[in-house]
Amino acid sequence: MRKINLVGSGLTFDDVLMEPQYNPIESRSHVDISGFLGLKTPVISSNMDTITETAMANWMHENGGLGALHRFMDIQRNIDQYKMSPQQTFVSLGVTKSELERAEALFKAGATNFMLDIAHAHSESARNAIKAYKEMFGNNAHLMAGTVATIEGAAFLAEAGADSIRVGIGGGSVCSTRIKTGFGVPQLSAIAECSFVGRPIIADGGCRSPGDIAKALAAGASAVILGGMLSGTYYTPGSIELTSNGAYKSFRGMASKEVAIDKLGGLAGYRAAEGVQVRVKSLSEQESNEIIQDIIGGLRSAFTYAGAKNLEEFQKKVVFIKVSGNVINENKPHKQG
Repeated sequence: MRKINLVGSGLTFDDVLMEPQYNPIESRSHVDISGFLGLKTPVISSNMDTITETAMANWMHENGGLGALHRFMDIQRNIDQYKMSPQQTFVSLGVTKSELERAEALFKAGATNFMLDIAHAHSESARNAIKAYKEMFGNNAHLMAGTVATIEGAAFLAEAGADSIRVGIGGGSVCSTRIKTGFGVPQLSAIAECSFVGRPIIADGGCRSPGDIAKALAAGASAVILGGMLSGTYYTPGSIELTSNGAYKSFRGMASKEVAIDKLGGLAGYRAAEGVQVRVKSLSEQESNEIIQDIIGGLRSAFTYAGAKNLEEFQKKVVFIKVSGNVINENKPHKQG
């Protein structure tokens, strides 16, 4: 039982810790962190154009996770990238009628995992798209839909036919939706609330560390989608910019002004940019591999602190406690010199 009720509390990752429990497990190597769709590592790389193309999808697969290819490319290139990626890779779809052509082409090419990608999926356009895609795929594909941040939104997508629900509005590291609109739900509470709909919950946004991923899973997520934590890694697409201070890559939100300029010729007059573009350090292959191993190792260790041998036990055994803002500093290594 969770010691505090995350539902309706407006809490996010830094607002809580998980209390250590009795651990009967002899070694972290005995822990099973597998989850959503049988993933050995419950992590999906974000469907952003500066995060996931073929190289990232393959790297994620090698480390037990999944990639989600972005959709900001023509259909033939999308098909080519899918064919060079592992079979389980997710492919992204929008809600416009032209996306039906993309869906049909990718489905015929063998894709079976689809991600309906819309910023505010508690909407009629999302419901219509889900019904159209489910009619096309039948029972031969998995359709993840999102994003939403409330139980009403998650139930809406489940009723429309979504197989899994993507949760998170405004918490991403290059997302400015909450600043531009004032809307959103703190991510930990959003995950916990949406977990009651009886569909796998995929948490998207807000994770900055393996500990945050562990909290997301404990709150009810079956897997997490990562963007910022994987940005700049060796396997991300995009050119490397060499400067006097080192090598950098671009990382940007898909609702940023820069994406609108590149893909659409600019922002429509009725829209505001709800994302930003930043430069991140370009990491070597070794540095990148250390990041994913740190995630895997952190999760295995987290499970043992809960005395849990698998995800189901972890979610049952974790006890959350609310903490003060001072704990944020206490959590970090603070020895000086």
